[in-house]
Amino acid sequence: MTTHEKKTFFATYDWAKSWQDLPWAHGEPTLFLAEICQRRKPGRALDIGCGAGTDSVYLAKKGWDVTSLDFMPKALAYTQSRAKEAGVSVTAVEADITEWVAPEPFDLVLDHGLLHNMDPLRYPAYRERVLKAIADDGDLVLLHWHPRYPGQPSGRMGPLRTSREDILKFFAPELQERFFAREEFEDLPDLVGGGMSQAYYWFRRNRGHYQPQELIDQVRATFRRNKVDVAAVLAAAGDAPVKARVAATDLLARLLGPGRFGLSHAPISPGDADALLKSWSAQAGLDPRQVANLFTLFTSSEHGDICGAVPKCGQCEVHTCKRLRYR
Repeated sequence: MTTHEKKTFFATYDWAKSWQDLPWAHGEPTLFLAEICQRRKPGRALDIGCGAGTDSVYLAKKGWDVTSLDFMPKALAYTQSRAKEAGVSVTAVEADITEWVAPEPFDLVLDHGLLHNMDPLRYPAYRERVLKAIADDGDLVLLHWHPRYPGQPSGRMGPLRTSREDILKFFAPELQERFFAREEFEDLPDLVGGGMSQAYYWFRRNRGHYQPQELIDQVRATFRRNKVDVAAVLAAAGDAPVKARVAATDLLARLLGPGRFGLSHAPISPGDADALLKSWSAQAGLDPRQVANLFTLFTSSEHGDICGAVPKCGQCEVHTCKRLRYR
């Protein structure tokens, strides 16, 4: 942690007479937390940079086993005091996330504005620790400031502003964006750079990246469900590209992009699809040509037209696909 970071936060906490005085204090839980609490049973939650404690207390009241982590003792004092007032408890940990090792994975990891207040030199360590802290089926909720216009300065005190594209790239390929939202703040003190877009991210593990064979098996299961025998076609093609009719030249690229299989965190061009498949297949220990042929047939209009221009999602078994995995 840099001396500048320490000075800024110690000065702010020394100035604050209560948690409400903190510039980052918020009375309502961070966006997406309520939805997550509705969708899954309470588990283990990690609140990184718990600050005023609003989210830690909210999750504890919902039945979560909450670990509140912050390098500021006063932040932990605020959080524990508010938890006691609410009749719940949290586990307070005084530590820097870039140096702390999670004792076991968490079902939910929350960062309400810590990353955008961090020295970029510590980003790699932050990324490593956060990815290790998230369970295989866990969620990550991140609040981060965006620039309101290209080149907008961050201000003398920050926080740093980062584009959505760069945030997605930062967590790729391990994590996929599930939901995204933002709200605009047009007029803030020049000390923090004036206005900003406050962005909220909900990430989950990219199962196509972690479990490639599961994705392949689900594609094959979809062919069987639709009574399409592609084994003979693949065998006949061997090491050559299969011959298949597709409705659009970019269908394979769409299949690999964030809107479907999510092997790429951003939309890709048809020309980049083959290179992506080769690298993904090699990393997964799969035959690149066999995978390319299988995925091409999956988009083919003459082989069930399963994932063409109008995908047959109701007849698909690929639940790692974005069109299905959250429905």
